[in-house]
Amino acid sequence: MSCFTYIISAIIILILTYKYLTRNFAYWKNRGIPTADGVLPGFGHMLSVFALNKNLPIKLHEIYASSTASMVGIFDKNQPVLLIRDLELVKTVLQTEFSSFSEHRPLDLDSDPLLGLDPFFVNGEAWKRIRGIFTSAFSSKKLKFIGTVAKYESDNFVKFIDQNFNSEDGKSVELDAKVLFSKFTAQVGANAILGVDGNAFVGTDPPESLQAMMNSILEINTLAAIRQNIVFLLPFMSKLFKVGFVPAWVNETFAKMVADIRAMRKHQSLKREDLLQHIIDYEGGSSASNGADLVVPSAFSFFIESYESSSLTLSAAAYLLAKHPDIQDRAREEVVKLIEQHGGICYESVSEMIFLEQVFRETMRLFSPVGRFSKICSKAITLQGPDGLSCALKPGDEVLISVMGIHRDPEIWENPDEFNPDRFAKDSLESKRKFAFLAFGEGPRICPGMRMGFLQIKAAMATILKNYVIKPSTKMVEPVQVDPRYFLTAVVGGIWVQLERL
Repeated sequence: MSCFTYIISAIIILILTYKYLTRNFAYWKNRGIPTADGVLPGFGHMLSVFALNKNLPIKLHEIYASSTASMVGIFDKNQPVLLIRDLELVKTVLQTEFSSFSEHRPLDLDSDPLLGLDPFFVNGEAWKRIRGIFTSAFSSKKLKFIGTVAKYESDNFVKFIDQNFNSEDGKSVELDAKVLFSKFTAQVGANAILGVDGNAFVGTDPPESLQAMMNSILEINTLAAIRQNIVFLLPFMSKLFKVGFVPAWVNETFAKMVADIRAMRKHQSLKREDLLQHIIDYEGGSSASNGADLVVPSAFSFFIESYESSSLTLSAAAYLLAKHPDIQDRAREEVVKLIEQHGGICYESVSEMIFLEQVFRETMRLFSPVGRFSKICSKAITLQGPDGLSCALKPGDEVLISVMGIHRDPEIWENPDEFNPDRFAKDSLESKRKFAFLAFGEGPRICPGMRMGFLQIKAAMATILKNYVIKPSTKMVEPVQVDPRYFLTAVVGGIWVQLERL
């Protein structure tokens, strides 16, 4: 075969490969939907995500901000995906036409046997069953129990922080806020969910402790980012190579921990008020309890969701309060007044901390842990935008919502990059805009643990505000940048603050 023949063959192969990789790239144009700029063969709009230059929420935010249309066509590799920008369309997808968008992108259950049954990922009858466990868990009685746990751990939290003061000058201490608050959420979660001591306030995390498990799952580095991209963006590879989001040893260790707790309670005829006992009782009395055992997956979901999203929100709030001492003083005044009125941190005092909740809502608007939502069309439907754009969707089509984009949209929020908790005051017009605040989602698949989340983060921050002044740290990397190696909203270099005793 001549050199000329080789060259011609190579050119033909390249042309065919290019045509294959771009075979869908006219998809949105043919439907009259504007397509985001920057589409590349083989990657679609995701090259910067695969290259770990940006995480998916940041990429979607950029696409969201670059358009004024009600919907934008993008490509996940070669797959067409619709990004919606209009709040009425968001309402349609999350609530009004929920039956057409009831599914999320699932995880492979063989690779992720615990997290794959989390209410955020699971679909169909399994979702209804596990959602029943979650929604029934947060009665006022159960929340009061969690409030009691939070009070107990708040006292231990202060003792732990004071140990750090003793190791420095005794007047102030600089701390990584995410690491600090992770210890609090680990302690509350271990006690309120599993009825055990999380051993988070003992210094170094013991091997196979709950916090060691969470650190293994949620570490931020290049290898972990590659694993996350395989799980979330290349599910066929996750299934083929058994790459799970949760390491296998964590699945096994957590399952054994729950089994040991259940065996001990059965042997000693013990019943606690914690969430594990609730799950056991609910599953034992449910007519839908046939099928997979959901006790371990449900306990795992309760723990990981209360652990990570809460500590991310707390650390971001600490940073913002350090930068805005006037707002910090307002929050402290409310906290001190209610603690004195109710005799300490408890369900009642925390529930009445209205301004502190506004602080957290504004924090989650600026630094929402979950920066995007993915919905899978389960029933044919046509979405109609207010600008005349329309898109016919079929089962299996994916719709994306940029939480970060909506939360920073100047058409929705006045001066969106400013920290202003009064946006969420009862008389604020901004707070009344439906589907403009999506930190917990909306509709039937809204986060079922929202009330527990607020209870936990308000108790933690109330403890800090009662005892310390939060000030900026010289170790903080500014300007703040979202870490592209993490699927949630974490900050490059961590969030550092300085605490001074009152």
